[in-house]
Amino acid sequence: MTTPPEASRQPEGPRKGHLDAYFEKPARLRTWSGIEVKPVYRPEDTPGDYRERLGDPGQFPYARGIHADMYRGKYWTRREVCGYGGPEETNRRMKFLLAQGASGLNVIFDIPTMTGMDADHPMVEEEVGVQGTSLCTVEDMEALMEGLPLDGISMSIVVTSHAAPVVLAMYLAVARKRGLSLDRLRGTIQNDPLHHRFCGYPPAYSPLDLGLKTAVDCLEFCARQMPYWYPINVNAYDLREEGLGAAEEIGFSFAMARTYIDRALERGLGIDELAPRMVFYCSAHIDLLEEVAKFRAMRRMWARMLREEYGARDPRSWQFKFGVHTAGVSLVPQQPLNNIVRVAYEALAAVLGGAQSLHCCSYDEPISLPTEQAHQIAIRTQQILAYEVGAGNAADPLGGSYFIEALTDRLEADARATLGRIAEQGGMYRAIETGWVDQELENAAYRYQQEVERRQRIIVGSNAFTVPPEQDHEVPAHPRPSATEVRARLGGLKGFRERRDPAAVTAALGRLRDEAGRGERHNLIPCLVDVVAAGATLGEAVGVMREAYGHAYDPAGMVRSVL
Repeated sequence: MTTPPEASRQPEGPRKGHLDAYFEKPARLRTWSGIEVKPVYRPEDTPGDYRERLGDPGQFPYARGIHADMYRGKYWTRREVCGYGGPEETNRRMKFLLAQGASGLNVIFDIPTMTGMDADHPMVEEEVGVQGTSLCTVEDMEALMEGLPLDGISMSIVVTSHAAPVVLAMYLAVARKRGLSLDRLRGTIQNDPLHHRFCGYPPAYSPLDLGLKTAVDCLEFCARQMPYWYPINVNAYDLREEGLGAAEEIGFSFAMARTYIDRALERGLGIDELAPRMVFYCSAHIDLLEEVAKFRAMRRMWARMLREEYGARDPRSWQFKFGVHTAGVSLVPQQPLNNIVRVAYEALAAVLGGAQSLHCCSYDEPISLPTEQAHQIAIRTQQILAYEVGAGNAADPLGGSYFIEALTDRLEADARATLGRIAEQGGMYRAIETGWVDQELENAAYRYQQEVERRQRIIVGSNAFTVPPEQDHEVPAHPRPSATEVRARLGGLKGFRERRDPAAVTAALGRLRDEAGRGERHNLIPCLVDVVAAGATLGEAVGVMREAYGHAYDPAGMVRSVL
């Protein structure tokens, strides 16, 4: 009888490789950010008075949470970022997410919208609706929000730089058309122009002087007229995605926040008028315990900074409020179902760390925009955390762990050192202008890539425990907008231009130019609401503001000024 080839290849006993796996132990005894971890932590690793260092949840310095009961009083807001194609497609996906149990909405826009360019700009046809939804007109905003109660949802709008006030104005114009009072709107706009400069956008499309001026316009307008709206969401997440460690994420984002606070105070806002309306957008990376400690350090640092350095007296100003986006950069296209596990651990870190809102990445993020199935799994991950795992039953459940407390202290110390380095550069504005920030990000990304390639960091399925590509799991990819869909989008924009009243648009844009020339302290938001309601497009409004500040109407020199 012939022995089958498969049987002849079976080992007679355990191979050396099997025993190696059995006796394997950690080779990297550091956190993701590189902090060395001791074998055991004891009380002497966490010295100091409990009340001074931590306090109970809901009490200064808020290390243990900004609310006494945390999730026992209210779950975190469960959002999923969405945006692709035109506003109609994104509207359908937002309704799908609400039907799946999302408790808030989060929409992101494509690159042309982010840079203040209309979809019919000659340079951008290949990018329309690709990495987010395309938004050019107030009619687009109406289509985006069709059938959704603006006063009955919490809306997060992910757009930044000087495009942010125009998109916000479109949202407010739709609310006004529906007869809604602005003080009934609830949500957040990112409105973080400093971060725009180190995320690959050319400086000509994101001039810092205009970005900071209009960012403070949003802060001032919303702080005084929209009590349930957060007019700035400092983007720590994208910093972390560029390769920075946990302490640097804190330091860089706090330096950006200080820039906005200082500019707003110069405008005449009071610190207790401003600070309660500021929130942060943070990463939850793959090192679970380091991320929990990071969030606790951020709360304590913010509380002390606002009370001791800025003199805030309202306890709401001391409370560090933040949303979390699980780390897209931690996900890999190889064996993509493993990403579901990664996202779940990162989401757990956000909850154990006390986040106010959470977005879970879709497992297919390294491959394409999320399909409905991937989005459903992401929201189910949050629901399992909320209803089954029990992680939110107690405030700060890991508080008191010697390791967590020591790591919180270490991250705070390292973050303060990072803030000191930025101060030596002349502050965040100057550090961005000189290229220092870009160099720091490049260095961090290079170090990380070197460690991966040398297998000093193990990425399961990518540089270890791999399978041949033909055996890997295939996932359905969300398609790019087709040429037909893009042509339809451009045709719709052309029709909008033809239907509007040209004289009314020209007059409105002329007023915008005049008001933009009235100085830093003159707020443009009320004028922008009128401008977009009159029929001006995003690109036209942004272009006129650029001109008023001495920049090119179209940095590419391909579109003529409308005035």
